[in-house]
Amino acid sequence: MSKKVLFVASVAKKHILQFHVPYLRWFKEQGYTVHVCAGNDFEKGDKVEIPYCDKYYQIPFYRSPFATRNLTSYKELKKLVEQNRYDIVHCHTPVAAAIARMSLRKERKKGTYMLYTAHGFHFYKGAPKASKLYYMIEKMLVKHTDGLITINEEDYAAAVKFSKNKKCKVYKIHSIGGDFTAVENPSRTREEMRKEFGIPENAFLVMSNSEINENKNITTSIRAVAANKDVYLLVCGSGKLLEECKELAKELSAQDRIKFAGYRFDAKELLNCADAFIFPSYREGLGMAAIEAMAAGLPLIVSDNRGTREYAVQGENALICKAEDLQGFTKAIELLSKDKELCKKLGNNGREKSGQYRLSNAVAEMAEIYNDFMTEEAEETVTEAKSVPAEAVN
Repeated sequence: MSKKVLFVASVAKKHILQFHVPYLRWFKEQGYTVHVCAGNDFEKGDKVEIPYCDKYYQIPFYRSPFATRNLTSYKELKKLVEQNRYDIVHCHTPVAAAIARMSLRKERKKGTYMLYTAHGFHFYKGAPKASKLYYMIEKMLVKHTDGLITINEEDYAAAVKFSKNKKCKVYKIHSIGGDFTAVENPSRTREEMRKEFGIPENAFLVMSNSEINENKNITTSIRAVAANKDVYLLVCGSGKLLEECKELAKELSAQDRIKFAGYRFDAKELLNCADAFIFPSYREGLGMAAIEAMAAGLPLIVSDNRGTREYAVQGENALICKAEDLQGFTKAIELLSKDKELCKKLGNNGREKSGQYRLSNAVAEMAEIYNDFMTEEAEETVTEAKSVPAEAVN
């Protein structure tokens, strides 16, 4: 009988499909039966299909740790794992991961390994005091975790600290991996892509690609671009603040220069029609959208946070501002829009730096971690995953 693996995350479309299909494929290639458990965030009428997934279980997870409906999710997931007896469960996203680790307590005693990837802890240096709750939750749940995987230095250090004397391995990988195929081989020309949105061929275009919520700070991007005459902004993404952002663009009389594209499956390809990428988030675990922009040769205009510090270097491949510094973002856009040589320099350096974040490298790093838990005896040590050359993965 083949071994089984279960991937758990808050939602299927915007998380599993966006980040984890290569890992589902890896397990299929190892002969595993692959299951996915996540909320259904597909649009009405969309075909619910997840590549390399043998069975998809739809269980909703609610972002607030105080949502009483998560108790029902816990019971459903507990029943699911008891029925299927998984060899490995890999969970993602804070609340879904917390529920998964609580659900697997008995199954771990029977041999199931529980892995958790922290895409960015909700507690971090400079975070609001309320974030201490998330620290307490993670510290409590580490005893129910066999492998804790982080993607930045700050989170790795925190995980090592609260995992001390616990039987949990801690790893740091470069990223979950970027597939740069669409970035490097666009199916359309720059002119064709710009024409779709009514953006002039010679206009300086800044691009944004993220969920539209408070943390992503899209309003700063809008205000900074609006303050720069003749500069355009292409906003890719959807979220609860979308309508508010559209209204802001109108209030600033910039609705003709700020284009809202919605959620785009071709967002990586669209990077090729931009001149710069803006990423003013208050918090990032890493920020694959910015790394994909580097792969496209775009200079970055980013906020200073633990995620962007992993790859953004002031004056080398990026212009860096504090998230609250609207004037700084405004001036950064003005500078790049008037200095083609600086754009070229930052973009070329970024493209070179993006190589270490390629999907092939990330899959190789994760393969090493998975292999730690495919043996009968997993070492009870805290370790950091080694970077494996891209050529190690087919």
